[in-house]
Order: sequence, then structure tokens, then C-alpha cells
Amino acid sequence: MSDSAAMVRFEGVSHRYTKPLVLEDVTFAIERGDSVCVIGPNGGGKSTLLKLMLGVLEPAEGTIHMLGRPPRDARKRIGYVPQSIHFDPLFPVSAFDIVLMGRLDRLRLGRFSRECRQAASRALERVDLAAVAHKPFAALSGGQKQRVLIARALTGDPELLLLDEPTANIDLSIEERFLDTLEALRESMTVVLVTHDLDVISRVGASVLCVNHRVHRHSLPLAAETIREIYSGAHRIEHDRRVRHASGDHSACDHD
Repeated sequence: MSDSAAMVRFEGVSHRYTKPLVLEDVTFAIERGDSVCVIGPNGGGKSTLLKLMLGVLEPAEGTIHMLGRPPRDARKRIGYVPQSIHFDPLFPVSAFDIVLMGRLDRLRLGRFSRECRQAASRALERVDLAAVAHKPFAALSGGQKQRVLIARALTGDPELLLLDEPTANIDLSIEERFLDTLEALRESMTVVLVTHDLDVISRVGASVLCVNHRVHRHSLPLAAETIREIYSGAHRIEHDRRVRHASGDHSACDHD
């Protein structure tokens, strides 16, 4: 498939919050049906990359197309799964209620339609959680909560699914079914998943985007030297030096 038909296409994209660039001259494409894991050190730009894909941030330079459109215009065709959601655990909200939130853009006169409720039920079945639909969300395990969030994202029938470190807060030793869900999803849609977990990469990823201010595409398995390069302390030290230099602190600089 050509880049013009890519699900995700970045061309010469750079972004900064202050003076140092968080992402610099990023160019890559993700094609329909790809399953791509995004990895890299903290502060390297992974979350920024995801926010640019969602249209939450605008690039300082370059162009981004999601499903052939500007990111904001493509949002209804993109499902997003955050690390977690925050709410009062005493608030009586069920797993089904959380999934229905994925249809808020279709709410009419304060009520969800029968179609919306059917879509929520189908999404819970898809992640194998129909049995807990009416249980309190707060009572679910970490892996079950993440599968509920995936179901919420699936209610809009997305063509592209973005996940932000979905395994960060769960114990995978007892949540094998969560990984089974991710493996099944990669067979039916394009998946982009930010993760630190190399076990997740080996089961879900077809390739990886290594993000450390610049972005490089690698095939799997990753060589040991590639992993060391991605997570090297030298890269983190250099980024810290650049940030401090831009703020006027030159204590880590080697110039006079």
C-alpha cells in the first residue's frame, strides 16, 4: 500500500512545548492492517506522538494525515484507549455504563438509543466481558478495567485503535486474557500501541516505532544493541542538558 493510502502518515513533523524540540523531523507511515508498538525512554516523545495523532496537539512543522484526513477530521474513525480513567470509586457506575460513554456523541435528549446499547453489548462481548457488564467498574481487576476501556473505544467501530500503555497498571501474570484480547484485535483492525513491555511487543507488534525525539521504524525481533540505543542513559542526559540550556541553566553544558 502506498503512503498516500496510509492510515497514519507523518511528514517532516516537529513539535515543541518550549524551546527544545520534543519531536524533530518525524516521517513515517502506518498502513492499514499494521500492528505497531511505540517504544522509547520517558521524555522521548511517545505521548506527544499519540496526542498529535489524535489532533490534541498541532505540529510546529510538517503535516499529519490520519486515514487520509487531518487528525481532528478523522477522530470518529479512531478509537483511543488511555492508561486509565479517574473517577470517584464510590460512584455507582457499571462496566456497561463506561462502555456506553463511547457513544456520547450519539446521545439524544439525554438518552442512549437502543442501537447505542446494542453496540455497547457487542463491544463487551468482543472483549469477552459480557458476564461483568452490570458489575461496578471499581470492583473489576486491572486487566478487566482495561478491556472495558477497549470496549468503550470499539463502540464507534473504529478503523484505527490507539492505546497508551494499556498494561502499565495491570499484573500480566494473572491477566493473560488481556493479551489475548490485544492479539485478537490486531487481526481485525490497525493497532498502534505505546508500551514499555517487551512481552507485549513480542505478542502484539508486527514492527516498532522507536521514539527518542526522532522516530525510527524497526522490524522484530529487536537486536540487543537497538534496545540499548533506544533506552540509553546518554540520550536522557543529553535531553536534560538541552532542556536546562534552553531555560538558562548552563551548569550541565560544556561551553564557557
